Amino acid sequence: MTTSGSEQSPAARVYYVGSYEPLVRENAEAVDDEDIVPSKHSDETDVWFTDWQVAEDGMNVELDERVDWDLVRMDLAWVARLFAGRRSIPLQLDTYADAGRGLADLSERTHLAGRVARIDQVSVRYEQSTDPAVRGLVPEPGGAMQHRVLSFRDRRAHPGKVVGWVVRVRA
Repeated sequence: MTTSGSEQSPAARVYYVGSYEPLVRENAEAVDDEDIVPSKHSDETDVWFTDWQVAEDGMNVELDERVDWDLVRMDLAWVARLFAGRRSIPLQLDTYADAGRGLADLSERTHLAGRVARIDQVSVRYEQSTDPAVRGLVPEPGGAMQHRVLSFRDRRAHPGKVVGWVVRVRA
């Protein structure tokens, strides 16, 4: 049997070449940040949800939903980097908060129950770090953009990458 020149020998190696969507989209246009109306109610609290935890746990929160959560303090340095003082978020629902904590740390939790009064999707653009202690991409300082949505599944068009959600709960 003769073989044509287009057939490969059994020892030939095949390499696949793929493409990817870059993390930073150069052509994404900035959109105006929606106004964050300061709470008029003293019984309202903003709570942060990290997007990758929401996705991993299949979590959804909807406007006007009744909630009952045990929360931990929010990483204020992260909020400051994202919002540069435009928004305060005191608490977060962190599904990994118990990892590596002792029973004494459970007293640091805050219980919050009430109705969801507002949900904001938060997205950021990333830039190359100029800090020698931090390598790679970091969120643009103060560059967080937020848009009102009806639920975590009701995503809106956005530049950059969705990094989290802010849920306002009225007790």
